[in-house]
Amino acid sequence: MQRTETIDKNRLFELIEYILSDSKTGFYESYSEMEKEIVQINSLSEFQDYFENGIANRKVHFGFGIYNPESKGKFFTSKIKLNPKYCNGKTFRYQIVGWAIIFIHLDLKNGENQIECKVSVNSKKRAENWNSTNPEFGNPELWEWKNVESRARKIINRLKKTTHNNV
Repeated sequence: MQRTETIDKNRLFELIEYILSDSKTGFYESYSEMEKEIVQINSLSEFQDYFENGIANRKVHFGFGIYNPESKGKFFTSKIKLNPKYCNGKTFRYQIVGWAIIFIHLDLKNGENQIECKVSVNSKKRAENWNSTNPEFGNPELWEWKNVESRARKIINRLKKTTHNNV
């Protein structure tokens, strides 16, 4: 399940505020900065600071993952080894891992005024098909797929609504 829309910064903040309105929701960087821990964002103001700091540092791609404990499943962080030769001497970074994490990918196309926002999540069928390739993710049956799909649909519908209200 996925959806991509182009929105501006204010519409993005509305979407993030909606996502974070569920106090049980965990909102994380999908990949950490090199040699740093994964950042968990707990409020709209934390997201705004993170986003503004990223822009100030010329970042144009942002990735986040959403996990809610009610979705159950196996959710964890994994350390990725980096080749210091290609990474300014850095040797690792972290990523969040789980079959049913809802991902939000942001690509700045024209600064803050034109942001491509993509929401995506694996399906149960896809997780089952890839289970043997990534056994460390755990059994896809551990996830509450109806819960995951419902949350993903609500976020996608909010993204569509936010976009259509922009007209």
